[in-house]
Amino acid sequence: MTIIHRYLFIELLPPFVIGLLVLVVLILTQQTLIIMNLLVNKGLSIPTVLRLIMMIFPQFLTMIIPVSVLAASTATFNRFASDGEITALKASGIGLSRLLWPLVLFAFLGFLGSFYMSQKAQETQGMSLQEMISTILKKKLSLGIKPQVFNNFMDRFVIYVDRMPTFSKMEGVFIYQKGKGTEPATVIMAQKGSLMNERKERPGIRIQLRSGTLLQGGPAQQFVQFASYDLTIFGKTGTGSNAGPLSIARLKQKIAQSPKPDTSLLRELEDRYKNYTYPFSCLIFAFLGIPFGIYAKRSGKLAGFVFATASVIFFYILNTVDDLMVARRLMKPFLASLVPDLALGSLMIVLLIMVFKEISLSLPAFSWPFRRQASRP
Repeated sequence: MTIIHRYLFIELLPPFVIGLLVLVVLILTQQTLIIMNLLVNKGLSIPTVLRLIMMIFPQFLTMIIPVSVLAASTATFNRFASDGEITALKASGIGLSRLLWPLVLFAFLGFLGSFYMSQKAQETQGMSLQEMISTILKKKLSLGIKPQVFNNFMDRFVIYVDRMPTFSKMEGVFIYQKGKGTEPATVIMAQKGSLMNERKERPGIRIQLRSGTLLQGGPAQQFVQFASYDLTIFGKTGTGSNAGPLSIARLKQKIAQSPKPDTSLLRELEDRYKNYTYPFSCLIFAFLGIPFGIYAKRSGKLAGFVFATASVIFFYILNTVDDLMVARRLMKPFLASLVPDLALGSLMIVLLIMVFKEISLSLPAFSWPFRRQASRP
Protein backbone atom coordinates (compact mmCIF):
# COMPACT_ATOMS: atom_id res chain seq x y z
CA MET A 1 0.00 0.00 0.00
CA THR A 2 1.47 3.34 -1.11
CA ILE A 3 1.54 6.54 0.90
CA ILE A 4 -1.51 7.87 -0.97
CA HIS A 5 -3.42 4.67 -0.25
CA ARG A 6 -2.58 4.81 3.45
CA TYR A 7 -3.49 8.50 3.53
CA LEU A 8 -6.94 7.88 2.01
CA PHE A 9 -7.62 4.87 4.23
CA ILE A 10 -6.72 6.82 7.38
CA GLU A 11 -8.92 9.71 6.22
CA LEU A 12 -11.89 7.35 6.01
CA LEU A 13 -11.63 6.16 9.60
CA PRO A 14 -12.53 9.32 11.66
CA PRO A 15 -15.86 10.08 9.87
CA PHE A 16 -16.76 6.39 10.04
CA VAL A 17 -16.18 6.22 13.80
CA ILE A 18 -18.00 9.52 14.39
CA GLY A 19 -20.96 8.43 12.27
CA LEU A 20 -21.10 5.08 14.06
CA LEU A 21 -21.06 6.69 17.50
CA VAL A 22 -23.71 9.27 16.57
CA LEU A 23 -26.08 6.59 15.26
CA VAL A 24 -25.50 4.40 18.32
CA VAL A 25 -26.31 7.32 20.63
CA LEU A 26 -29.48 8.08 18.64
CA ILE A 27 -30.66 4.49 18.94
CA LEU A 28 -29.92 4.37 22.66
CA THR A 29 -31.80 7.64 23.10
CA GLN A 30 -34.85 6.09 21.45
CA GLN A 31 -34.62 3.12 23.82
CA THR A 32 -34.19 5.26 26.95
CA LEU A 33 -37.80 4.81 28.08
CA ILE A 34 -37.54 1.01 27.86
CA ILE A 35 -34.19 1.01 29.65
CA MET A 36 -35.51 3.18 32.50
CA ASN A 37 -38.57 0.94 32.81
CA LEU A 38 -36.30 -2.09 33.21
CA LEU A 39 -34.19 -0.36 35.83
CA VAL A 40 -37.02 1.21 37.87
CA ASN A 41 -40.12 -0.95 37.44
CA LYS A 42 -38.65 -4.37 36.65
CA GLY A 43 -35.94 -4.17 39.29
CA LEU A 44 -33.13 -5.19 36.95
CA SER A 45 -29.56 -4.23 37.75
CA ILE A 46 -27.44 -2.10 35.43
CA PRO A 47 -25.23 -5.08 34.37
CA THR A 48 -28.37 -7.07 33.50
CA VAL A 49 -29.77 -4.23 31.38
CA LEU A 50 -26.41 -3.82 29.64
CA ARG A 51 -26.43 -7.52 28.86
CA LEU A 52 -29.91 -7.19 27.37
CA ILE A 53 -28.75 -4.28 25.19
CA MET A 54 -25.80 -6.36 23.98
CA MET A 55 -28.23 -9.11 22.97
CA ILE A 56 -30.26 -6.83 20.69
CA PHE A 57 -27.41 -4.58 19.52
CA PRO A 58 -26.20 -6.78 16.62
CA GLN A 59 -29.55 -6.18 14.89
CA PHE A 60 -28.93 -2.42 15.04
CA LEU A 61 -25.26 -2.60 14.05
CA THR A 62 -26.15 -4.58 10.93
CA MET A 63 -28.03 -1.49 9.71
CA ILE A 64 -25.74 1.15 11.23
CA ILE A 65 -22.44 0.00 9.71
CA PRO A 66 -23.44 0.50 6.03
CA VAL A 67 -24.79 3.99 6.77
CA SER A 68 -21.54 4.88 8.57
CA VAL A 69 -19.54 3.61 5.58
CA LEU A 70 -21.55 5.89 3.28
CA ALA A 71 -21.04 8.88 5.59
CA ALA A 72 -17.27 8.26 5.75
CA SER A 73 -16.88 7.86 1.99
CA THR A 74 -18.99 10.94 1.20
CA ALA A 75 -17.20 13.15 3.74
CA THR A 76 -13.73 12.05 2.60
CA PHE A 77 -14.25 12.54 -1.13
CA ASN A 78 -16.13 15.78 -0.56
CA ARG A 79 -13.14 17.13 1.36
CA PHE A 80 -10.71 15.87 -1.30
CA ALA A 81 -12.72 17.61 -4.02
CA SER A 82 -13.24 20.83 -2.03
CA ASP A 83 -9.53 21.13 -1.13
CA GLY A 84 -8.45 20.44 -4.69
CA GLU A 85 -6.56 17.28 -3.77
CA ILE A 86 -8.23 15.23 -6.50
CA THR A 87 -7.26 17.88 -9.08
CA ALA A 88 -3.68 17.85 -7.76
CA LEU A 89 -3.51 14.06 -8.00
CA LYS A 90 -4.78 14.14 -11.59
CA ALA A 91 -2.19 16.79 -12.45
CA SER A 92 0.47 14.46 -11.03
CA GLY A 93 -0.69 11.65 -13.31
CA ILE A 94 -2.61 9.75 -10.61
CA GLY A 95 -6.10 8.92 -11.85
CA LEU A 96 -9.19 8.48 -9.69
CA SER A 97 -9.05 4.73 -10.25
CA ARG A 98 -5.81 4.60 -8.24
CA LEU A 99 -7.78 5.79 -5.20
CA LEU A 100 -10.22 2.90 -5.32
CA TRP A 101 -8.02 0.26 -3.65
CA PRO A 102 -8.09 1.71 -0.10
CA LEU A 103 -11.84 2.29 -0.55
CA VAL A 104 -12.27 -1.34 -1.61
CA LEU A 105 -10.42 -2.47 1.52
CA PHE A 106 -12.48 -0.11 3.70
CA ALA A 107 -15.75 -1.30 2.14
CA PHE A 108 -14.75 -4.95 2.53
CA LEU A 109 -13.97 -4.47 6.23
CA GLY A 110 -17.36 -2.80 6.65
CA PHE A 111 -18.97 -5.73 4.83
CA LEU A 112 -17.26 -8.23 7.15
CA GLY A 113 -18.39 -6.28 10.23
CA SER A 114 -21.98 -6.01 9.01
CA PHE A 115 -22.05 -9.66 7.94
CA TYR A 116 -20.71 -10.82 11.30
CA MET A 117 -23.33 -8.75 13.14
CA SER A 118 -26.11 -10.07 10.90
CA GLN A 119 -25.11 -13.63 11.78
CA LYS A 120 -25.01 -12.77 15.47
CA ALA A 121 -28.45 -11.17 15.09
CA GLN A 122 -29.87 -14.50 13.91
CA GLU A 123 -29.51 -15.81 17.46
CA THR A 124 -32.13 -13.33 18.65
CA GLN A 125 -33.97 -12.65 15.38
CA GLY A 126 -37.66 -13.38 15.69
CA MET A 127 -37.53 -12.78 19.44
CA SER A 128 -39.34 -9.80 20.85
CA LEU A 129 -37.79 -7.56 23.46
CA GLN A 130 -40.06 -9.13 26.08
CA GLU A 131 -38.74 -12.61 25.20
CA MET A 132 -35.15 -11.46 25.68
CA ILE A 133 -36.10 -9.88 29.00
CA SER A 134 -37.80 -13.08 30.14
CA THR A 135 -34.69 -15.14 29.28
CA ILE A 136 -32.49 -12.88 31.39
CA LEU A 137 -35.04 -12.67 34.20
CA LYS A 138 -35.27 -16.44 34.45
CA LYS A 139 -31.51 -16.74 34.85
CA LYS A 140 -31.52 -13.90 37.35
CA LEU A 141 -34.39 -15.45 39.31
CA SER A 142 -32.95 -18.96 39.36
CA LEU A 143 -29.51 -17.76 40.42
CA GLY A 144 -30.88 -15.15 42.82
CA ILE A 145 -33.11 -17.46 44.89
CA LYS A 146 -31.19 -18.64 47.93
CA PRO A 147 -32.62 -21.49 50.02
CA GLN A 148 -33.92 -20.64 53.50
CA VAL A 149 -33.79 -16.90 52.73
CA PHE A 150 -36.65 -14.50 51.95
CA ASN A 151 -35.81 -13.39 48.40
CA ASN A 152 -37.35 -10.15 47.11
CA PHE A 153 -37.92 -10.13 43.35
CA MET A 154 -39.11 -7.11 41.31
CA ASP A 155 -40.45 -5.52 44.53
CA ARG A 156 -43.59 -7.58 44.06
CA PHE A 157 -42.74 -11.16 45.03
CA VAL A 158 -41.18 -12.48 48.21
CA ILE A 159 -40.06 -16.08 47.63
CA TYR A 160 -38.87 -18.48 50.31
CA VAL A 161 -37.56 -21.94 49.37
CA ASP A 162 -36.54 -24.60 51.86
CA ARG A 163 -34.43 -26.63 49.40
CA MET A 164 -33.30 -26.29 45.76
CA PRO A 165 -31.98 -29.61 44.35
CA THR A 166 -31.33 -27.84 41.02
CA PHE A 167 -31.48 -24.26 39.74
CA SER A 168 -35.08 -24.74 38.58
CA LYS A 169 -36.45 -27.28 41.09
CA MET A 170 -37.72 -26.09 44.46
CA GLU A 171 -39.05 -27.82 47.59
CA GLY A 172 -40.96 -26.23 50.47
CA VAL A 173 -42.07 -23.07 48.64
CA PHE A 174 -43.59 -19.96 50.25
CA ILE A 175 -44.55 -17.01 48.03
CA TYR A 176 -45.99 -13.65 48.99
CA GLN A 177 -47.40 -11.76 45.99
CA LYS A 178 -48.11 -8.06 46.46
CA GLY A 179 -51.34 -6.95 44.78
CA LYS A 180 -51.42 -4.40 41.99
CA GLY A 181 -53.35 -1.23 42.82
CA THR A 182 -56.51 -2.26 44.66
CA GLU A 183 -55.91 -5.98 44.16
CA PRO A 184 -55.41 -7.94 47.40
CA ALA A 185 -52.16 -9.66 48.30
CA THR A 186 -51.79 -13.42 47.87
CA VAL A 187 -49.94 -16.00 49.96
CA ILE A 188 -49.05 -19.34 48.35
CA MET A 189 -47.51 -22.39 50.03
CA ALA A 190 -46.57 -25.51 48.09
CA GLN A 191 -44.58 -28.67 48.63
CA LYS A 192 -42.75 -28.44 45.29
CA GLY A 193 -42.22 -26.01 42.48
CA SER A 194 -40.47 -25.69 39.12
CA LEU A 195 -39.24 -22.56 37.38
CA MET A 196 -40.52 -22.52 33.80
CA ASN A 197 -39.65 -20.37 30.77
CA GLU A 198 -42.61 -19.89 28.40
CA ARG A 199 -40.73 -19.15 25.17
CA LYS A 200 -42.58 -21.90 23.35
CA GLU A 201 -45.86 -20.23 24.16
CA ARG A 202 -45.91 -16.62 25.25
CA PRO A 203 -42.70 -14.98 26.45
CA GLY A 204 -42.52 -14.91 30.23
CA ILE A 205 -41.57 -16.74 33.41
CA ARG A 206 -43.82 -18.81 35.60
CA ILE A 207 -43.46 -21.06 38.62
CA GLN A 208 -45.34 -24.34 38.42
CA LEU A 209 -46.40 -25.22 41.95
CA ARG A 210 -47.71 -28.61 43.12
CA SER A 211 -49.59 -29.78 46.22
CA GLY A 212 -50.25 -26.54 48.07
CA THR A 213 -52.67 -23.90 49.26
CA LEU A 214 -53.50 -20.36 48.17
CA LEU A 215 -54.81 -17.62 50.45
CA GLN A 216 -55.97 -14.30 49.00
CA GLY A 217 -56.98 -11.39 51.22
CA GLY A 218 -59.40 -8.56 50.56
CA PRO A 219 -63.16 -8.23 51.14
CA ALA A 220 -63.82 -11.65 49.59
CA GLN A 221 -61.13 -13.85 51.05
CA GLN A 222 -60.26 -17.02 49.18
CA PHE A 223 -58.70 -20.19 50.49
CA VAL A 224 -57.90 -22.78 47.80
CA GLN A 225 -56.16 -26.12 47.94
CA PHE A 226 -54.59 -27.17 44.65
CA ALA A 227 -52.75 -30.09 43.12
CA SER A 228 -51.11 -27.88 40.49
CA TYR A 229 -50.98 -24.11 40.13
CA ASP A 230 -49.12 -21.88 37.67
CA LEU A 231 -47.95 -18.51 38.96
CA THR A 232 -46.86 -16.01 36.28
CA ILE A 233 -43.87 -14.00 37.48
CA PHE A 234 -43.26 -12.08 34.29
CA GLY A 235 -45.11 -11.95 30.95
CA LYS A 236 -48.63 -12.87 29.93
CA THR A 237 -50.62 -16.03 30.34
CA GLY A 238 -52.18 -17.87 27.47
CA THR A 239 -50.95 -19.61 24.37
CA GLY A 240 -49.44 -18.33 21.19
CA SER A 241 -47.16 -19.18 18.35
CA ASN A 242 -43.53 -20.07 18.55
CA ALA A 243 -41.47 -16.98 17.87
CA GLY A 244 -38.11 -18.73 17.90
CA PRO A 245 -35.86 -18.28 14.86
CA LEU A 246 -35.99 -20.94 12.13
CA SER A 247 -33.35 -21.73 9.53
CA ILE A 248 -33.84 -20.98 5.82
CA ALA A 249 -34.18 -24.69 5.01
CA ARG A 250 -36.79 -25.20 7.73
CA LEU A 251 -38.77 -22.15 6.62
CA LYS A 252 -38.73 -23.25 2.96
CA GLN A 253 -39.89 -26.70 4.05
CA LYS A 254 -42.81 -25.29 6.04
CA ILE A 255 -43.80 -23.02 3.15
CA ALA A 256 -43.63 -25.91 0.67
CA GLN A 257 -45.82 -28.09 2.89
CA SER A 258 -48.59 -25.51 3.01
CA PRO A 259 -50.78 -24.87 -0.08
CA LYS A 260 -51.21 -21.25 1.02
CA PRO A 261 -48.39 -20.43 3.46
CA ASP A 262 -48.88 -17.82 6.14
CA THR A 263 -47.48 -14.40 5.23
CA SER A 264 -45.50 -14.35 8.48
CA LEU A 265 -43.48 -17.33 7.21
CA LEU A 266 -42.78 -15.55 3.92
CA ARG A 267 -41.67 -12.41 5.78
CA GLU A 268 -39.47 -14.43 8.11
CA LEU A 269 -37.84 -16.17 5.13
CA GLU A 270 -37.20 -12.76 3.56
CA ASP A 271 -35.54 -11.59 6.78
CA ARG A 272 -33.28 -14.65 6.74
CA TYR A 273 -32.20 -13.85 3.18
CA LYS A 274 -31.60 -10.22 4.15
CA ASN A 275 -29.12 -11.40 6.78
CA TYR A 276 -26.91 -12.36 3.83
CA THR A 277 -27.82 -9.67 1.27
CA TYR A 278 -27.98 -6.62 3.53
CA PRO A 279 -24.22 -6.47 4.32
CA PHE A 280 -23.50 -6.06 0.58
CA SER A 281 -24.94 -2.55 0.90
CA CYS A 282 -21.61 -1.61 2.54
CA LEU A 283 -19.86 -2.15 -0.80
CA ILE A 284 -22.49 -0.13 -2.67
CA PHE A 285 -22.62 2.73 -0.17
CA ALA A 286 -18.82 3.01 -0.10
CA PHE A 287 -18.63 3.67 -3.86
CA LEU A 288 -21.70 5.90 -3.85
CA GLY A 289 -19.70 8.24 -1.62
CA ILE A 290 -17.38 9.06 -4.56
CA PRO A 291 -19.98 10.77 -6.79
CA PHE A 292 -21.86 12.18 -3.81
CA GLY A 293 -18.69 13.82 -2.50
CA ILE A 294 -17.38 15.07 -5.85
CA TYR A 295 -20.64 16.35 -7.32
CA ALA A 296 -21.59 17.97 -4.00
CA LYS A 297 -18.47 20.15 -4.21
CA ARG A 298 -20.27 22.68 -6.41
CA SER A 299 -23.34 22.78 -4.16
CA GLY A 300 -21.65 23.15 -0.79
CA LYS A 301 -20.24 20.89 1.88
CA LEU A 302 -23.65 19.89 3.27
CA ALA A 303 -25.02 18.86 -0.11
CA GLY A 304 -23.10 15.57 -0.04
CA PHE A 305 -24.84 14.56 3.16
CA VAL A 306 -28.18 15.56 1.65
CA PHE A 307 -27.52 13.16 -1.25
CA ALA A 308 -26.32 10.45 1.15
CA THR A 309 -29.35 10.86 3.40
CA ALA A 310 -31.68 10.69 0.40
CA SER A 311 -30.05 7.46 -0.79
CA VAL A 312 -30.35 5.88 2.67
CA ILE A 313 -34.03 6.87 2.86
CA PHE A 314 -34.56 5.47 -0.64
CA PHE A 315 -32.84 2.23 0.40
CA TYR A 316 -35.06 1.78 3.46
CA ILE A 317 -38.19 2.69 1.49
CA LEU A 318 -37.33 -0.10 -0.94
CA ASN A 319 -36.93 -2.50 1.98
CA THR A 320 -40.34 -1.49 3.32
CA VAL A 321 -41.98 -1.82 -0.10
CA ASP A 322 -40.40 -5.26 -0.54
CA ASP A 323 -41.81 -6.35 2.81
CA LEU A 324 -45.24 -5.23 1.68
CA MET A 325 -44.89 -7.03 -1.66
CA VAL A 326 -43.91 -10.25 0.10
CA ALA A 327 -46.80 -9.91 2.56
CA ARG A 328 -49.18 -9.47 -0.42
CA ARG A 329 -47.59 -12.50 -2.14
CA LEU A 330 -46.59 -10.33 -5.12
CA MET A 331 -42.86 -11.07 -4.87
CA LYS A 332 -40.71 -14.02 -3.86
CA PRO A 333 -38.76 -13.56 -0.57
CA PHE A 334 -35.35 -14.11 -2.20
CA LEU A 335 -36.01 -11.59 -4.98
CA ALA A 336 -37.37 -9.10 -2.46
CA SER A 337 -34.15 -9.33 -0.45
CA LEU A 338 -32.10 -8.50 -3.57
CA VAL A 339 -34.13 -5.59 -4.97
CA PRO A 340 -32.76 -2.81 -2.67
CA ASP A 341 -29.14 -3.75 -3.40
CA LEU A 342 -29.83 -4.10 -7.14
CA ALA A 343 -31.57 -0.71 -7.35
CA LEU A 344 -28.90 1.12 -5.37
CA GLY A 345 -26.13 -0.75 -7.20
CA SER A 346 -27.52 0.38 -10.55
CA LEU A 347 -27.52 3.98 -9.36
CA MET A 348 -23.94 3.56 -8.15
CA ILE A 349 -22.74 2.24 -11.52
CA VAL A 350 -24.38 5.10 -13.46
CA LEU A 351 -22.92 7.78 -11.17
CA LEU A 352 -19.44 6.21 -11.18
CA ILE A 353 -19.41 6.12 -14.98
CA MET A 354 -20.32 9.81 -15.01
CA VAL A 355 -17.53 10.60 -12.54
CA PHE A 356 -14.83 8.67 -14.43
CA LYS A 357 -15.92 10.21 -17.74
CA GLU A 358 -15.97 13.62 -16.03
CA ILE A 359 -19.55 14.28 -17.06
CA SER A 360 -20.81 17.46 -15.45
CA LEU A 361 -23.97 17.14 -13.35
CA SER A 362 -25.96 20.29 -12.69
CA LEU A 363 -28.29 20.18 -9.70
CA PRO A 364 -29.71 23.69 -9.31
CA ALA A 365 -32.57 22.51 -7.12
CA PHE A 366 -30.06 21.29 -4.53
CA SER A 367 -27.33 23.84 -5.03
CA TRP A 368 -29.46 26.99 -4.68
CA PRO A 369 -29.95 26.96 -0.86
CA PHE A 370 -26.29 26.06 -0.23
CA ARG A 371 -24.96 28.73 -2.59
CA ARG A 372 -27.27 31.29 -1.05
CA GLN A 373 -26.04 30.41 2.40
CA ALA A 374 -22.41 30.53 1.29
CA SER A 375 -22.87 33.97 -0.33
CA ARG A 376 -24.00 35.61 2.85
CA PRO A 377 -21.41 37.94 4.43
